[in-house]
Parts: sequence; structure tokens; C-alpha cells
Amino acid sequence: MKSHGIHLGDIIIDPTTRALTHSDGRVVPLRNKSKDVLLFLAKNPSRTVTKSEIIEAVWSDVTASDESLVQCIADIRRVIGKDARQTLETVPREGYCIHLGVKKQAKPRSYWLPMGGVATTLIAGFLFWSNPPVEPLPEQIVDEQVEVTPPGTSVTEAYLEVLQGRISANGISMKESLIAERHFRRAIDLDPSYARAHAELGTLLTVRFENGWVVFEKEDEEKALFYANKAASLDPDLALAHYALGRLHGIFGNIESAKISLQRAMELEPENEDARAFFGAVLNLQGDAKAALEILEPAVASHPNPPHWYYYALGHALFNLGELKSANEAFAQCLKLAEHSPYCLRYQIALFSETGRIEDAKAVAQVYASIGFDSSVSAIMNVFKDKAPEARARLEAAFRAAGLPD
Repeated sequence: MKSHGIHLGDIIIDPTTRALTHSDGRVVPLRNKSKDVLLFLAKNPSRTVTKSEIIEAVWSDVTASDESLVQCIADIRRVIGKDARQTLETVPREGYCIHLGVKKQAKPRSYWLPMGGVATTLIAGFLFWSNPPVEPLPEQIVDEQVEVTPPGTSVTEAYLEVLQGRISANGISMKESLIAERHFRRAIDLDPSYARAHAELGTLLTVRFENGWVVFEKEDEEKALFYANKAASLDPDLALAHYALGRLHGIFGNIESAKISLQRAMELEPENEDARAFFGAVLNLQGDAKAALEILEPAVASHPNPPHWYYYALGHALFNLGELKSANEAFAQCLKLAEHSPYCLRYQIALFSETGRIEDAKAVAQVYASIGFDSSVSAIMNVFKDKAPEARARLEAAFRAAGLPD
């Protein structure tokens, strides 16, 4: 171990030999380009270095994309291991900042699970909450007789109704959606000024549009927008309210309005990648898969535990770009995290069909139908919200080639 080495957590970098060693003496392997990125960042500690600066310094002789840089950042974080995202920090919309020697205290992160998730207990409701509470769980509050004010409302019962609603909403079924709606409405009845309850209800109704679970489309659209707008009016600085509006506008085809709302959500909670990732999903709907990929890959890389819908959006972009092998990997990861995600199952049918795996496509279609979805071409195409005509035509052709009924 050399005294002039650069310390990065438990890793020591020799700037002269470019060798990386663990504190216990083990050699740490790292690709040359990733070493170049790491050494450049190490020369600029505790400063936000823009992506363009890094690319210009490391790839000065060739044209490089953000994808190349993102892969190097992922390599470096794997080497750092524990506290990697705090040691090598992503600065949203700017670049990266590395903290040498000492570990940076991480800011609290929060995620909204906008397309459902795998939480099945009340504790999970706390873990995935935006601005998660630091107070004890309700059972502990009772046992210890501690008086606690929940975030966003003075009515504890309303807060608990929202948590229960979130758990049901994660079930991704019409039955669970109806249960979640009852919880959110009870929360609103208990505290009509509770902005988060309105935002959650607006987001919940969005999921119904995404899955074709609506009967009165115009009325349901108005209802969903009402609750999201109400949340924003009750608390203009509630990121979830603007996020809900962004999702709704995206689903209803108001792309520019969706972008404005999602950008506001990102400004309010820059540490939350959910709005950024859904911004990428909106770009997919617009038909700009390349721009979507540039947003989604860093979002997946910087999220400590990306939920399944991140991989769905990533796979959507890769599929549209014709990168079918990578798209297949993304959809497989989506389904690993959420076995019956209808979004990923639909695209997996199309992908298998395009790659000649017709029997596999039919098998996935059977799974899709078995969980309660209409697997006809017309029903599936009605659910897709892509605006680009060529993308829609391609999907429809793939479904027909897989032998799905009209």
C-alpha cells in the first residue's frame, strides 16, 4: 500500500500504476475505460463533474454516448460496493460527484412505486414512502404511548388508510385496485385537506387506464385529473401530486403537459428517480426511444433497488430501437421482480413473436389471459398508449404473427 494512494471507501488507487487494491491487499479488477473515468473523477473530488467533461476527457479521440459513461459508472460502483451511490453520487441533470476518503452522509431517498410493486406488509408501506417517516411503527406507538404527527396530515387514521391503500394498489389487479380506492377515499373523508391521499387516488386511477380497467373512459379521466389537480392545489410543493399529473397527462396523450408536470416533480425531489424514469417512459410513448434510453439507463443504474416498471420502460425503449437481446433481458428482469406484470408480458409476447419464438409467445399470452386480461389483438392494442404510428403497427403485426385472436 503506497502512501500516495487515493482512498475510495475500502479501495486504494495508485495514480501512477493505475492499480486498484482492497484494504486487505487484494487486487481489484476494473476495465481500462472505467479506470480512466474513476481517475478523472478522483482528480476532481467533491465537485460535480458534468457528463460532457468526463466524455471529453476519457473519449477525446472517439465519439462516445451516455450509455458508455453509464456502464463505466456502474463498473466503478460495483467495485466500491457498500455505500457506492453515496461515494460516487449522481447529481441529477448535471453529472457525478465523487467523495474520497470519508463517506458522504446520504440524503434520505424516497420512491413512489408508480406501477405497483412487491410490498406485502405495512412496513413496506413505510419503506417505499415519499419522505418516509422516522417515527416508530403504529404498533410501537401504541405500546410506548408516544404521540406522533404523521407526515402531511394531522389525522393518524387517514395516514394509515393511505398506507393500507398503497399495499393494495401494489397488487396490480382490478380487485386490489378497488380495495385501494376505498382506503384512499376513507383517508380523504377523514382529512379532506390531505394532499397525498388525493395524489395517491389520482395515481391509482392512472393504473386502471394503463390496464384497460375503465368502463366510462371520459368520466374516469375527469375523475383522475380532478384528484391529481386537487392534490397539487392543496400542496403545490408535493412532488407526488405533480408526478401523478405527469403520469395522467402521459397516458391521456398530453405529452408536453406530462413533461412539465414531471419536470416539476423532479425539481421538488431531485433524489427521487421515479419522476425521471417516468419521463423516459413518456418519451417512449412519444416515439423518442433514443432520448428515453439516455434517461432510463442512468435511472436504473442509480436506483438502489429499481422496481419492475423501470425495467419495463427500459425494455420498451430497447425494443423500439431494435435491440431485442437487451430488451429481452430487461423484460425478464421486470418479470423476475413482478411475475405477472401485464406491461412486461405484453411486450414479451411481441418480442418472442418478432424473434421467431412463436410457441413461447403463445405461452406468455396464455399466462397473460390466465391472470384476467383479454389477450385479443384489439384489446391489447387498446391498452397501448404509444403515439408513434410505426411503433403501433409493429406491435400489432407481432401479435398477429403470434396467433392472437382478433
